[in-house]
Amino acid sequence: MILAKLPFAIHAFVETTAALSFIFNPNKQLPECNEAAKLILRQYGGLLLSTNLICLAVLIEPGFSYMTRLLAAALGSYHIWPCYRAYIRIHYNIGLSKDGKSALGGPQLHLIVHLMCLAMFIWASMSSEISLLV
Repeated sequence: MILAKLPFAIHAFVETTAALSFIFNPNKQLPECNEAAKLILRQYGGLLLSTNLICLAVLIEPGFSYMTRLLAAALGSYHIWPCYRAYIRIHYNIGLSKDGKSALGGPQLHLIVHLMCLAMFIWASMSSEISLLV
């Protein structure tokens, strides 16, 4: 595998876990939410799964193109928002669900994971590993 594609594989792994949590256990993400909020959270989970399809397409595509760099920049920019969410949750001590447990490791872990994904996608978007297979 081309090293610059590694962020796409990591994103797919990380976001599959998150997507399943949003879809099947929205109360872990937003404690005591109403049915309308659960629908939005499930929709967000579906959106995350769609980003994984993009990652899968990149991973099975031979080579590393200019378009792949653009996709890396786009997916990297996504990771800014989970970083922001995690930072706010840490700063304002927002975090635990009704049962006292954080979803998927809590905001500290989320911040670290998403900062790493952001950094890897920025690196991939600037990668010189472009190979156009025609």
